[in-house]
Order: sequence, then structure tokens, then C-alpha cells
Amino acid sequence: MIKALQPMIYSDFYTPEIREELIYIHSPKFILGEYIYMAMALVDGHRVCIATAYKIDYCIKKAMQFVEKVPAIEFTHINKVKTGETEACKRFLIYNKKSH
Repeated sequence: MIKALQPMIYSDFYTPEIREELIYIHSPKFILGEYIYMAMALVDGHRVCIATAYKIDYCIKKAMQFVEKVPAIEFTHINKVKTGETEACKRFLIYNKKSH
């Protein structure tokens, strides 16, 4: 395993599914641009996309920057969407202090 990846994978914030995806995006099997990751949130009861990226780690980073500036946003999950498709092929739930 890549040494720089270790602290990322073992963060308490990440679910086992997110940890698996972090390993996947650093593997030879990963093809940049094959999927897009969309960080989803609730704002006043409305579902919104707060970040998009070609890698899940960058998607989380950008979503967290947004949430830190606007605490009323509840970051709920990340959708993994195959490029060119309109529906998620996978959903990654986010551990959230507001929901626990």
C-alpha cells in the first residue's frame, strides 16, 4: 500500500466502502475519467450537489471545504456515476455528526 495513502484510509470519517474506493483509485485498475464522484448534501431539506471530481478523495476534500464554510449544509453521501450516465452506480454514505 502507498505510504501516503495510509492516513487517508484509516480516518474515522471514512466508511469501509470509502476506504475500499480509496484503495481502488490508487490501483492500476483505476482509469481516470471513467467515473465521476458527486458529493451530495441537504440544504434546508433540498438535495444538492456540493462537489464533483474524478477521484473520491478530491470530491470529499472539496465537499468538506464547502461544509466548513456553510455549517447549515448536511453532507450525506457521494454518488459514483459512470461518465455519460445519469444515474449513480454506487452510493457512499458519509459518517455525519448531525445524523449520529
